[in-house]
Amino acid sequence: MKLKKLYPSFANPETWRDNIEENISKEEWKKLRLKILKRDNYKCQYCGFRVEKWQIVHHIDGNPNNNDESNLETICPMCNLIHHAGQGCVVQGIVDLYEKSKYSQNEINKITRKLRAEGKNDEKIIKLLGLENKMPFKMDKRYLKKLFGFVTSRKTGQDWTQKALEYGYKKTKEEIKNKPLHKFI
Repeated sequence: MKLKKLYPSFANPETWRDNIEENISKEEWKKLRLKILKRDNYKCQYCGFRVEKWQIVHHIDGNPNNNDESNLETICPMCNLIHHAGQGCVVQGIVDLYEKSKYSQNEINKITRKLRAEGKNDEKIIKLLGLENKMPFKMDKRYLKKLFGFVTSRKTGQDWTQKALEYGYKKTKEEIKNKPLHKFI
């Protein structure tokens, strides 16, 4: 499976679920969501993280009413926070943006998940990743595309997000025992 390139972005706030009337019932969405998760083998299309719990079905074009199967993909909570950097940076306050990195965004997420599972703190992870020059969030996709997002260990006010991230670190810890970093990415 070829992974899709990930970079910080944002969804137009006017299209957020809180601001629109959805054209699909909750029951229909649950069925469609499960179909997409199974189609993608519960694997994040950006970092390859596979887990049957907490994965998100993402609308590729950002329109939550475009529920065509070709517009839907499985994404892990960490990659989703980067993809929706406005939500991660501004609303939840747990994503930081940087100008430089030794790694691609996809690799940053894989490495962060592994190192967090090993108990490393943000400072050590940031140093290993070579993240430099913290930058502010701006609602400008060209500006964001040049940056690198880092999902911090700061606690979020959204219980679901916190549980999903922590579950991902727990599952990673179980899967990567004694696996060297170069074999992980």
